[in-house]
Amino acid sequence: MADTEDHEPSFVPQPLLDAVDASPQRRETHADSTIESSSSYLCGQVPKSSRYNLRGRDIDLATQSRREEHKIEREKCIETKRLRKEQKMREDRECVDRALRARAILDAQSKAWKEEQRKLRLSKQAGDNNDGDFSGNKGKKETVHTWEIVNKPSKGSGEWLPYESDDEFGTEFELKHTSWEVEKFTLELARCMVGLESFTGDTKIFSCSGTIVEYVDDTGYVVTSASLVRCPDKDEQVDKPKINVWLASGQKLEGFVSNVDFYYNICVIKVPCTFHLPSKSFSPNTGFFNFYENHTRDVVALGRSCEPCSLKVASGKLIPRRSRFDCEELMVSSCEISKRGVGGPLMDFDGNVTGMNFYDKKETPFLPSFIVLKCLQHFDIFGKVIRPLHGLRVKTLYEANLSLLEKKVEEPSAELSEIKVGDIITHVDGVPFSNAAELGGILLDMGGKLWLDRQKLNPSDDFNQTAAVMSLKFHVRTYRGDKSEVTTQKIDVNKFTPSRLNRWPLPKPIILRQYANGKLIDEEWYTTGV
Repeated sequence: MADTEDHEPSFVPQPLLDAVDASPQRRETHADSTIESSSSYLCGQVPKSSRYNLRGRDIDLATQSRREEHKIEREKCIETKRLRKEQKMREDRECVDRALRARAILDAQSKAWKEEQRKLRLSKQAGDNNDGDFSGNKGKKETVHTWEIVNKPSKGSGEWLPYESDDEFGTEFELKHTSWEVEKFTLELARCMVGLESFTGDTKIFSCSGTIVEYVDDTGYVVTSASLVRCPDKDEQVDKPKINVWLASGQKLEGFVSNVDFYYNICVIKVPCTFHLPSKSFSPNTGFFNFYENHTRDVVALGRSCEPCSLKVASGKLIPRRSRFDCEELMVSSCEISKRGVGGPLMDFDGNVTGMNFYDKKETPFLPSFIVLKCLQHFDIFGKVIRPLHGLRVKTLYEANLSLLEKKVEEPSAELSEIKVGDIITHVDGVPFSNAAELGGILLDMGGKLWLDRQKLNPSDDFNQTAAVMSLKFHVRTYRGDKSEVTTQKIDVNKFTPSRLNRWPLPKPIILRQYANGKLIDEEWYTTGV
């Protein structure tokens, strides 16, 4: 019964029936096409029917024409940039050659002029007044040209370079290794940046960058370096300088000096303006500068020239090293900037303004943002920065134990014999600190509080003398031989830190002056190539 029972035929897919019923000729054709397809792939060709064959698809004429136009525009842009770069290099070479030629002939001309002056003196002493001159030139003076070099460089100091040359300050693709968020924060901060240049009469003093930190009552307030208003040849403020403020759009406004402090090299410029100016405040965060916390310290230094759309950007990292400048609160980043970036902001990758930059050849010193904020608060309340003069020179010990960053005394004060060189300070008036900048911030707070108390008591107008003695209690760890102990040392303070205590070195310009009959007719500024 099982053999004779009818079974319903099972379902067979049609493609399988086609494959079964396929003739040998059809199988050969399929094999040939497979071989041909494989050989095409091996030869680097993709069948036109493949959806990956992007090259084989037809492109309409409009698209092809547009691509050609874009290609031509790119080539023109590249060629324009190349020509501009070559023109800038030619101008720099011409300027350097002019300086070298002047330097080569200067000594010879100076000797000739000295000899001529010697002869004139001898002729005057002999009573020679040209009484016997019948040439018709009696009384007519010949123009005498002389040259003078101010800050003459030593021999072998290298080439003379234009003082205002814009050194390398990042590249166009500086932030391409970062995220788009970093570029967005940079562009937002760039709107609040300005280019600054100062003049006394027709003579240019300095040019740098600045940040608009506030806009109130049709007036913007710009924070920048005090080098903008410092005399080039002495540590004093220029009397009534003319200040040009260049916005990001290229619009030029006039600025005026509001506040200056040469200890921190900080300056505030007020800019009257009828339209709103975007502003950005400095960050009060101090934890970003603690090198013993595990977080990234990537930063971006920004600068602006005195022309439209002239943003300069350089990226780097914070460096656990002290700056070579006098100011002990300064920190250092690896960003490479030019003198155009002096006074410009330093930004972290979260968009926070963490400092104000200064210039050095090998690194970029900067004043931490919380110090800048405290200085601005003092300017607003007192009109000047109030900081107790404790008489110690301190240094941050980044190579100390990673669990605690401490302070080390570099130079003892004559009055403070209790604190010796090598002692480590960790607290002041019970407040701990981890670096020199935090100590500076604490002292600014204490100085401000003391000054407010003095104002309530109607103090005298003498700024440098306090009405009463101020005592600072330092928590000190001393090392004497093999023994160490922790003590509390008290320092009595009766003075505030003078504004010009610190020095802020910038390369002195080499000034080449030309005179005609003792009158200045030309002046060029240079710097050395070393």
